[in-house]
Amino acid sequence: MSMEELRDGDPRRVGPYTLLGRLGEGGMGVVYLGQGPDGARAAVKLLHARMDADPDFRRRFAREVAAARRVARFCTAPVLDADVHGEVVYLVTEYVEGPSLGQAVRASGPLRGSALDGLAAATAMALRAVHGAGVVHRDLKPSNVLLSQVGPKVIDFGIAQLMDAEMSSTIVGTPAYMSPEQARGGEVGPASDIFSWGCTVAFAAGGAPPFGTGPVPAVLARIVNAPPELSGLSGPLLELVVAALAKNPAERPTAQELMDRLSFADPSVLTSATPGTTGTSGTGLAASVEAGVPPAATAGAGGKLPGADTAEGSHGLAGLLRGPRRKVLAGTVAVLVAAAGVSAALAWRDESAPTSTATSTATSAPTDAPTDAASPTGPDDGEAPQRPVAGRNPLRIEEPVTFYAPPEPGASRQAELWNDERPDDAELMRRLAAVPHAIRLDQTDARPEVAQRLTEARQAGGVPVFLVNHLPGGDCRPATPADREAYQEWITGVARQIGQAEAVVILEPSSLVNLPGTENCDPGGSAQHRYDDLRRAVRTLKSNPATAVYLDGSQADWPGTAIMAERLIGAGIEAADGFFLNTAAFQTTEKSVGYGKELSACVAVRRATGRAGCPADVQVDPAAMPHFVVDTARNGRGSWAPDKRYKDPQVWCNPPGRGVGERPTTETGEELVDAYLWIARPGTSGGRCRRGTDGELDPERGVVAPPAGEWWPELALERAENAEPPLR
Repeated sequence: MSMEELRDGDPRRVGPYTLLGRLGEGGMGVVYLGQGPDGARAAVKLLHARMDADPDFRRRFAREVAAARRVARFCTAPVLDADVHGEVVYLVTEYVEGPSLGQAVRASGPLRGSALDGLAAATAMALRAVHGAGVVHRDLKPSNVLLSQVGPKVIDFGIAQLMDAEMSSTIVGTPAYMSPEQARGGEVGPASDIFSWGCTVAFAAGGAPPFGTGPVPAVLARIVNAPPELSGLSGPLLELVVAALAKNPAERPTAQELMDRLSFADPSVLTSATPGTTGTSGTGLAASVEAGVPPAATAGAGGKLPGADTAEGSHGLAGLLRGPRRKVLAGTVAVLVAAAGVSAALAWRDESAPTSTATSTATSAPTDAPTDAASPTGPDDGEAPQRPVAGRNPLRIEEPVTFYAPPEPGASRQAELWNDERPDDAELMRRLAAVPHAIRLDQTDARPEVAQRLTEARQAGGVPVFLVNHLPGGDCRPATPADREAYQEWITGVARQIGQAEAVVILEPSSLVNLPGTENCDPGGSAQHRYDDLRRAVRTLKSNPATAVYLDGSQADWPGTAIMAERLIGAGIEAADGFFLNTAAFQTTEKSVGYGKELSACVAVRRATGRAGCPADVQVDPAAMPHFVVDTARNGRGSWAPDKRYKDPQVWCNPPGRGVGERPTTETGEELVDAYLWIARPGTSGGRCRRGTDGELDPERGVVAPPAGEWWPELALERAENAEPPLR
């Protein structure tokens, strides 16, 4: 970063800092190179007098400083000190020595290869942390990216805004790197920074802004209406930049999704592999990886890039602005620094807050996962892949999601059998059969089932939910190395068959509740082996651009929040989309959601602090809290509390008087709850329930129940009759 000499009117000292020279000046203040009492150099920003004289502005600026302090250090110049109440308002950040991206490109030419990939990855990581802390940068550009000796660092000289502050429509930023909505003076959120990221990467690769230079009105008109010029970019990075430059903010990837796509070590796996081939995926994000992403967009007819003619009001797969329960508005006040990483402890917003408050949702790929999982590329049968969706969770789109499943076979069969003699019951069975349920995958070769259901889902315009239940050895028992490797090959086959299609995977119910090597399970088993198996499976499935994966989160009261948080972390929850609840229970949705929030917060705190248990004295970063889904297939009447006393009531086993619950939906009204799903089959038996008595008879029902997993017509009818809300 270049420095000018101090001018006559400049102060020589601010607080405890001696000022050595000028680093830059913006609309809100001047940035100086300062030296602290310990001799360390720092960047000292002094606000203009007209601003620090405004008490209202000071109050807002204090909030900005608090937000900036919450952002981690990696890829940024962290906040070191501030005074927002004294006679002079100033903010101090770490001094980053090195040229800006703009200076480097002008001096040495565009970046290439790993240097370009590293820049793209580091700036995406910085935006991930900024957005997670509730900040919108609003002025990401080459001069705000410094190329330090330890890698690119994102900085900002004064116009970032808090997401939850009062929205401003003022056009603030550098014209050549503004988003279309910013150029129009409209709402500005995290997606605007993604657009600026695309412009900045395009500049780094081509040496010029993608929408050219010239008079400001002409540049803004091209940003709003014209396709970008993207010379110097190719392959996966080109496709990712094209996605980031979509005119509609809802169609851009999030910062987390950029990181996920940039974390692949071999881009050819995702761009040139043909159906039936495999490749080796990378091991996580690094500043100099060879970036690889599935095609996020391609040039259309006549060479025009996607998004060039997209209407601003059209709908697409959202990034961070995700509909009524995740809408984010930009704020009005300023912050100096943008950063990267995930902060250790941010204040969790009150649950009574309006649902327009949002957090970043996706999580990063693990850096310690095995490296030999194959990267899926598409269907094995040669079918043309579906539209690429660039790392998006299909449960987090702006509009309500339509789910797809074939009619539930047991209920459909029963409806036919009862049609003549019991027409009312038959109608209830038809209604039960019509509710989308999780499609079970436990066959030796599940690929034909996956292929058929994906084809049907595409034709019906719905998203399938697959229930993967194929762990070798069962829930509690260990498996041989050969069986474990065969399982990974099986997972790879499923993942490759899903390819680029939108799908949700519920991965191995009870796999973390019934953990080998723990109490009540095989003591000779290894919990670490189970963790490794699940980590590899998640990583393989998440190689697909539009597959959401959820891990076992058990249920409230069993085996305990702290225990499940530890196990989710062991299984690599940071690489998954979240966890699932209530597949083996009948707890009310309200209770499950409450438990899910506690478990999510515990995971976030433990990951941030490394402490055991669920520390109550640590605030939670909402961006670091994993999301979850709730199984509502059998919880319409909640859990069963028997009137009689049993030695072992087995309240989970075929409880009487229970009913199906909320239908599958993404409109949950809860920020952390991605969906209510029907995962367990409401009409299948839980097994022989003896409730602590001798014999095979269920003493509560007075019958011998079918074996676990078998269709039970009377049970299904009971669940349908007791539906809450009613089946219609």
